[in-house]
Amino acid sequence: MTALVMGLLLGAAGQGAAVASSANAGFVAQARAAGVSAEKAAALQAKVDDYLVKLRGRGKQVSPNQISMKGAVLNVTVPGEARPRQLVQPSQAVPQATVCKDFSSWSPVPYGWFCAYRFQWGGGDSIGMYDCDNYFIPWVSEGSWMNNQTAGTVPRLYFRNLSWWDMPAAYSMQGYHVDWNPVNSITNCR
Repeated sequence: MTALVMGLLLGAAGQGAAVASSANAGFVAQARAAGVSAEKAAALQAKVDDYLVKLRGRGKQVSPNQISMKGAVLNVTVPGEARPRQLVQPSQAVPQATVCKDFSSWSPVPYGWFCAYRFQWGGGDSIGMYDCDNYFIPWVSEGSWMNNQTAGTVPRLYFRNLSWWDMPAAYSMQGYHVDWNPVNSITNCR
């Protein structure tokens, strides 16, 4: 009886892994169709998988380089590229304006959004937050942020040592020297 139960559990676990790898293969194929090389598409999927582990169930992959965080979207750069780009048409799972642009563009952050960037001056992976909630920051780097929410909206940064800091009200930004190392999460509005 025990062997039967263990066999069923292991079989179910194997099916879960097969479903996950099947979904991953679909996202890799979408990246390839968008012109990403096979090597970079596989490396991109590895980056997304790493973020999904760090997010511990707080996100779901919805495109080759995007993770929906229920009210926010984590945009992942293709390896070797400086900034994320839209690889597939936006779905209903994520709003139309999903990619936080770098600071060199005229309007890098859509109105009503807060964007956290892995690197300085809007570079690297980014999290675009559009619903008021608390969002985990899955990277440790020196980055940047931009707050283009409704005028006066104050985000709160929570640190791993359980302290917090009220960030400057919208419209505001910090383009460099944002140390994400001690940061646990951001509540984009209070």
